[in-house]
Parts: sequence; C-alpha cells; structure tokens
Amino acid sequence: MNGSLEARAWDELRRSARELRPALAQRIGAEWARDAQFEHASIASFGRFALELLAVAAPSDLIESAHRAAIDEIEHARLCFSLASIYTGGSLGPGPLPLDARAFTTPDLFAMTHGAVLEGCVNETLAAFEAQTAQVHAQFAAVRGALQAIEHQESDHASLAFRFVGWAIAIGGSKVREVARDAFALADRQIRDAPVPEPAESNPDDAERTLLCHGRVPVRRRAELRLRVLSEVIGPAAQALLA
Repeated sequence: MNGSLEARAWDELRRSARELRPALAQRIGAEWARDAQFEHASIASFGRFALELLAVAAPSDLIESAHRAAIDEIEHARLCFSLASIYTGGSLGPGPLPLDARAFTTPDLFAMTHGAVLEGCVNETLAAFEAQTAQVHAQFAAVRGALQAIEHQESDHASLAFRFVGWAIAIGGSKVREVARDAFALADRQIRDAPVPEPAESNPDDAERTLLCHGRVPVRRRAELRLRVLSEVIGPAAQALLA
C-alpha cells in the first residue's frame, strides 16, 4: 500500500469509528489498547530472551531472531496504539514499563524452556491465528494491514520458540524434554479450563458482527478458535517436537 492509499485507508477508518455508538467505539478502543500494552511488554520479553540466549550459548540464528522479534513488537505496539487512539478519540501510547527481578537473574535452560513453550510455542501461535481470523473479517484496509503484519510476525515468533525448544532438548536431553512436555500440558489445561463469559449485549449477534468488522474477535469465537488451534496445530507440533 503506497502512502496516499494508506492515508486514505486510515481516514476511512476514522470516519467509521466516529459513526459507531460511543460505548461500542470505546470498547473496541479498549481492546486495541490492551493488545498494545501486551505488545509493548513483549519488546522487553524478547530483549530479555536475547540476553538469556547469550547466557546459555545459543546459536547465533536464535539470537538474531530474538532481536528481530523485539523490533517486530515495537511496530505491533505502534499499530495497536494507533488503532486504539482512533476508536477512543484520544492519543494513546506506552508509559513506563516496570522491570521485575527476572530481568536481572541468571537464566537456566529449564526455566527458559518452560517460558518459551507457554509464551512462544503456545501464545504466539494463538496470537497469529487470532490475527488471521480477525483479518479475514475486518472491513477496513487500515485494520487488515495491521492484522496482516501482526499475523506474519507472530508466526515467526512462534517458529523461533519451537526452534529454541528443539535446540534446548537437543543439548539438555530428557530432563529438558520433560520440562517442555509439562509446559505444553499446563497450557492445554489452562486453555481448556478457561471460563467463557456470556455476551453482555442484548443483541450479541449484531455486536459480534460489528466487532469482527473492526478487527476484533468476540470472546466466545476466540475461545472456540483457541481450542481448535490447540487441537489441530499446537498439539501435533508439540508431539513432533517431543518425539
């Protein structure tokens, strides 16, 4: 998309956002803002992961991919904050990000593997498929463009996590494999046991269509998608990895 077409796409989205019911526009904006905050925090997560990879003498291609992923997350956060600002009518952006003690601890292969499974193999895969689903239904070019970038790059991040876990198992043996197996089992339980709230709207079908139109996957559809991806994508990939 060239510059003029991109500008027109964002102008079209602004006009549409102004036509929404205020409460619905604020809801959509709040969801994009929540995503933006998660993406912003992921910048630090991948930065820490790159340092941990150095500490365990990981291959250079994994370290390079971790740095690229952090840069991807900067763009994801920027896109999501821009979308959130349009729907809320404000000017939203990141604030200070508190650093916790994990940023300064010495990593070990077991903890890294556990985290890579949950945050990378599982969550990044789910994020990629959610973005893909939202992109299919999104009506506005600006939203589709943002979701397309997020989908492709989250898929790369999931691939990085699987590559790391495979390397960790290769050098750490059966004990690391068991850590990975336990982490996949934990993710499976968490996803299957997660409660799905009932729609709050008096006419949920209309609300869901509007949410999808603006690139948001409704909660019940998201829960169904997560279960399907768990069974059809993550589960088989985990079995192949742990074989």
